[in-house]
Amino acid sequence: MAQSTDDIYSRARELTKNVEDNFLDLARTLRQLKNRDPALFTDLWKKTNLGRRKAYYMIEIDETYSQLPIPRSRLKKLGWTKLQLIRKHVTSDNWEELFATAEGMATKQLEKLMKGEQPVSNAHCVLMYMTPTQYKLFEERLLENGSQRSGRGLLHKEEALTRILKASKKATDHGSEHQNCS
Repeated sequence: MAQSTDDIYSRARELTKNVEDNFLDLARTLRQLKNRDPALFTDLWKKTNLGRRKAYYMIEIDETYSQLPIPRSRLKKLGWTKLQLIRKHVTSDNWEELFATAEGMATKQLEKLMKGEQPVSNAHCVLMYMTPTQYKLFEERLLENGSQRSGRGLLHKEEALTRILKASKKATDHGSEHQNCS
């Protein structure tokens, strides 16, 4: 017997309570809901902690991986974030190799690899909390030094920040040379 749209909505809502454990079932259920009632799908991601972006990522995951002969256990093991990163590249011919690569990498390394960049194995993460004024200045300087807007974020932040720090060091070193000459 076919499920009603209300039943699908209720199931999806329940599955959003634990996305990490339920992402495969959630992905399929969200896809069903969106196909049946796009307005109810929108209502769901607005009323839960799922969010629009993740809801669409889940649908893309189901669209991609439901067509491939990949064991559910491997999908669950890899996790929704990595599945999303590799989904544009995965085929029935390369999935085993691509999964092996993804399983052996940190998410950020895999993200770089999928963008065609060289992953850095010993990279460090820096987390900063800034006021809106501080962030505006930070963003302006990064953009002035080679960073580029991409959606809500910035690309090439690390390189731009490194340029700023090197320029600051040169200015400091140059200033101390003048003090020593006096």
